[in-house]
Amino acid sequence: MAPRPPCGCHAPATPMPPCLTVRNLHVCLPDPGGASVEVVRGVSFEVPEGGFHALVGESGCGKSVTSMALTRLPPADAGSVSGSVRFRGTELLTLSPESLRAFRGRGGIAYVFQDPLSTFNPVFTVGSQLREACPRGTPRRVREARLRELLQLVGFAEPGPVLRSYPCQLSGGMAQRACIAMAMMQEPALLIADEPTTALDVITQRTVLDTLQRLVRAANVAVLLITHNLALVSHDAQTVSVLYAGQVVEDGPVRAVLSHPSHPYCRAL
Repeated sequence: MAPRPPCGCHAPATPMPPCLTVRNLHVCLPDPGGASVEVVRGVSFEVPEGGFHALVGESGCGKSVTSMALTRLPPADAGSVSGSVRFRGTELLTLSPESLRAFRGRGGIAYVFQDPLSTFNPVFTVGSQLREACPRGTPRRVREARLRELLQLVGFAEPGPVLRSYPCQLSGGMAQRACIAMAMMQEPALLIADEPTTALDVITQRTVLDTLQRLVRAANVAVLLITHNLALVSHDAQTVSVLYAGQVVEDGPVRAVLSHPSHPYCRAL
């Protein structure tokens, strides 16, 4: 008698490919004198599906430029970007600017920037700008339900007053959480949060990071956190890459990197 094939229920699960894979990323930007300066040098890291990865380093080490280069946003669009950036199996660096737009927002990559008040237009209400971020063609009833769902998810028990407010009427923490809701209107697979807690007090920082954690759990969104704050990384991220002078000097699971750093720069941080 031929042996029975193994039961499918005991077959090993196939690991999911990463949401984002960055390999040997180089970014050169022009300086005022016309020369080309390499500000990101061979950066590599991965963000798993539904995972929480952090890029850590001091100001000027290349964290933000790295994140902008992933979809060639300014200032990376004015320079030279090489290497490999694969988002869910698609190589982004070889796409034309028109094709790349399809990966910004809807089902793709969304950004939350450092200064929430500069993200919003000051002359329009928060609600009107959130509605504008909703995919075109969405029925009004569906759109309004989605708006309220997202605002509640980011911590607003009563969304109505927030929707009617102008950006200047919100506190820094409220504006940042509204920015996260606006980014999530497009239902991205990857949310890049570039220093989202800058200039916020410690309690508000915790609120914003808790919001990102809820998104990871509720919507299975992957998060790439750009920060210089190791305390936030130790509490929230699963994996971390430490940047120094445009290079990754150490990476791995957060607990391993922070408890037993091997590079002198990591120990100094």
